[in-house]
Amino acid sequence: MTAKLQDFCVVITRPAAQATPWAAQLTTLGFTCAYWNLLEISAVASEEKIRAIKNKILDFDLYQKVIFVSQNAVDFGMEWLENYWPQLPIGIEYFAVGATTAKKLSEYGVTVQDLAISSRGGMTSEDLLTAENLQHVDGEKILIFRGCGGRGHLAEELRKRGAWVDYCELYERQLPANAAEQLAQLMASTDVVHKEIIVSLHSGESLQNMLDAIAQKPAQEQLQIHMWLQGRILLVPSQRIRDAAQTAGFKRIICAENATDNAMTAALLHYCRTQECTSLQD
Repeated sequence: MTAKLQDFCVVITRPAAQATPWAAQLTTLGFTCAYWNLLEISAVASEEKIRAIKNKILDFDLYQKVIFVSQNAVDFGMEWLENYWPQLPIGIEYFAVGATTAKKLSEYGVTVQDLAISSRGGMTSEDLLTAENLQHVDGEKILIFRGCGGRGHLAEELRKRGAWVDYCELYERQLPANAAEQLAQLMASTDVVHKEIIVSLHSGESLQNMLDAIAQKPAQEQLQIHMWLQGRILLVPSQRIRDAAQTAGFKRIICAENATDNAMTAALLHYCRTQECTSLQD
């Protein structure tokens, strides 16, 4: 099977810190990997946003439940908390969106109260909302650590259940300035020209940033790029993002159970094995 996997090139669009471990795993399996960074993470910088974070951190002991939506939320959030709370207040229940986020919290000595995973292995905000300890939250105060402008579904649903929900928005996700140039280099690379290219998108924001990177190019080039990309395969972590990709015109899409490295790799392997069986039948 290794020889078959060598026919595929996985384009990893995550920041380097998250891309490198997954690339190592894929390379060991036999895949070729290329990089196209579509997401840049940076701490908030404006005085207004920093002041908003500080106010939430100073009032941290007033919350009954705290939710971290990502590894980045954990890293940025715990840095703030460690600066103001050498010992975390007692009585707070902690939750995480996904096992990877929960593991990151454990590195800081924080154990999650409940990690809801669907029967399909999903680990999204929707799955977390099924957690037993988030069903009866009427009158409770809940703080959600996240990036600026994230999805509002989690807070909206918890408010419907009667909770008072605040956001602590810690970081900003931006399209790297050289994203369009990276794509041009990828399209011209002789290392991938004879391989089946699979572009991995770990979030809806990565998909939108990909479209935004294309929009930076002149109109004639945009058409050429769209045609090139729509001939490639997309790998996405949820049905929601798959639907968004289809709406954007993409037809060849692999859908993983969630955005973890293991789930994305499993979806890749399943697809490649299916292709191998199809080739044998042909």
